[in-house]
Amino acid sequence: MAKINKNSRCSICTSVERLYNKSAPLLLGEALLLGIIALFMAFKPLIVLETLMLVLGCGLILFGLYRMVAGFVITRPYGGGWVDVVFGMINVVLGVLFLVYPAGSMMALLYVFLFLFLFKSLQALVFAINMARARFGHWVFDLIVALGLCALAVALLLWPLTGAVAIVYYLAITMLFYAAADVYMFIELRQLKHMVDD
Repeated sequence: MAKINKNSRCSICTSVERLYNKSAPLLLGEALLLGIIALFMAFKPLIVLETLMLVLGCGLILFGLYRMVAGFVITRPYGGGWVDVVFGMINVVLGVLFLVYPAGSMMALLYVFLFLFLFKSLQALVFAINMARARFGHWVFDLIVALGLCALAVALLLWPLTGAVAIVYYLAITMLFYAAADVYMFIELRQLKHMVDD
């Protein structure tokens, strides 16, 4: 029985050693990379937004070219290849606009999302008002949330760049949390290795 326990312990030690050797460098490397990206995003949010617009522009051009080629090459039983060609051309034009006018494209994209957000906020407000009239459910909470969403949508429409920068800061904070989680996992893994070694 003691021999089995000793073999089991050796197997566990080997598994933990292998896990530590494979995971520790990855965890530290990922934490360092995420931390650097997060700090860059926090200190240079406008450059990050412009870079995102350039990446999005390149992506739209490549996707548009693919759709155009697919429209000419792939045969369909009922035709319809022209839809792919037109859709591809629209994507290419949008991609070029994103590359040539990144700031203007970013603002246009922001306004599209903000109007959609305002529309959803107004829907929530109408729903909350109907719930308040019926005195059904948590209508007070629904009404407060809907009014808050409408106020936020109007504020973002007046200051759209603030909303875009806030999104970059949110992403930066999220990446910092992931980096901290990687460091925590590395510390836990190191403690496990020390426990097994002892």
